[in-house]
Amino acid sequence: MQEHIIMSYVGVGPLKFGMTRDEVHKILGAPLSVKKSRFFDESREFWSENGLQLTFSDTGEGLLEIGLYPNLPNVQLNGLKLFEVPGAYAFKVLHGWDDAPLIRTGATIFLKLGLAAGGFSDDEDSDKSVVAFTKGRWDE
Repeated sequence: MQEHIIMSYVGVGPLKFGMTRDEVHKILGAPLSVKKSRFFDESREFWSENGLQLTFSDTGEGLLEIGLYPNLPNVQLNGLKLFEVPGAYAFKVLHGWDDAPLIRTGATIFLKLGLAAGGFSDDEDSDKSVVAFTKGRWDE
């Protein structure tokens, strides 16, 4: 994929929440690696030098999360290119779209956007990441 357009609570580009592994593999090919969660009925699959990480339910719910990292091209939400602008600026814009985020395990969870963001407090690309997630994933 040359573009990674995040659609809140829908997916990223052709990847839609709820898709099966087989449906995703038809789009992306086989993953580089797979890691089973020790604590949940989930598995994470890795593509693009681990820049694209997909979390699947092992109980039939399909694709749950799409993790995106700076080595991917054109990652954007609502036209904001998340890894191509300074981290503090991106965070300020995200906070403007959802002014009541949650802070969990070192990430900021924007429930209105269906997006978790980490590493945007400074402008070092190596620590930045975003995770788009399915509805209900982070609800309390």
